[in-house]
Amino acid sequence: MGSALSFKKGRPWELCGLLFLYLLFSGFSLSSSNSEGRSFPLPGNFEEVWNATLATLKAEKIPIATADKARGYIQSATFPLYKKEYKEWAKAPSLFSSGFCALEIGVLEKDPTMTVVGIRAYFKRKTGLSSKGFRKQDGSRGRFEGLLGKNINERLVEAKFPAIKSVILGCDLHYDDKTAHYFIAGADPSTLAYEQGLRNGDVLVKISGQEVTPGNLFGFFLNIPGESLKKFMVLRKEGELELPIRIFFLNSDAPHMGFHVERDPKTLRFKITSVRAGSPAAREGFLPGDILRKQNNLLLDSWVGYYRAILAQTDGTTQTFQVERSGKILEKKISPAGNQAPT
Repeated sequence: MGSALSFKKGRPWELCGLLFLYLLFSGFSLSSSNSEGRSFPLPGNFEEVWNATLATLKAEKIPIATADKARGYIQSATFPLYKKEYKEWAKAPSLFSSGFCALEIGVLEKDPTMTVVGIRAYFKRKTGLSSKGFRKQDGSRGRFEGLLGKNINERLVEAKFPAIKSVILGCDLHYDDKTAHYFIAGADPSTLAYEQGLRNGDVLVKISGQEVTPGNLFGFFLNIPGESLKKFMVLRKEGELELPIRIFFLNSDAPHMGFHVERDPKTLRFKITSVRAGSPAAREGFLPGDILRKQNNLLLDSWVGYYRAILAQTDGTTQTFQVERSGKILEKKISPAGNQAPT
């Protein structure tokens, strides 16, 4: 986003804000308004979401003109957008180089576990035909609202659920504000999610028999004792499908080796992509490009097996690896060290 600057006469949307609030609080879905606004159910109470919203606007250098906490209403001052941003976010002819934006944001608590943030962006061109000082107003593509909603959600989740970053599912869960469901994304053939049957575009309906909502989503992924088996009910074109999905929790304080591993999308073999200088792996001669075949006689031919091997590691306990390097099979032993960086 561009740096924020105030713009003279930057509050022509005040009357629109009253209508926006009325529609939001009466249950109006912004997703039905032709991308002129979007709504995002977030996992937190009003106070948590309100604070995350203000913190995100501050981090993005978006100036605030009004922040009425009692009404759950925020209005930004007008701020400039540069050429690339304006073309990406506003429905404007490509010839117009830049413009301005102002935001209205409504925050409404549905229950103590879920609060809805409604975001509407207004765009006005800096250049172009004008009449008596009025610049051409352009519609929104909905992308700017989506980006801001995503940033608010990430800030909220990081503050409220810090342990979630250690949970391994092997894909992303994207919320669709039009259907009010989460769907699977990023489940490529080399991922844990794909290995277990999840596919991009799958609509997540239930986990272990419970319907999934923004309010309860993170509860399914917290307090996992290393490995947990859950049943995912997903919806595809051919109908509903129930899949047993293993989820892993890798404590960031767990002992580490000092190398980074990725699974080759073509061969599905585990390849070391980098080795940290001075780490246990570096001292034992592990190199980028090494293929990991076994760990303590556990065959590393799946993500489930790979993560189980990591969970079995203890600080100071020697791990024996079978490594393939340039067509040769090598045996290397390594003792994990206390946490400094992820394995």
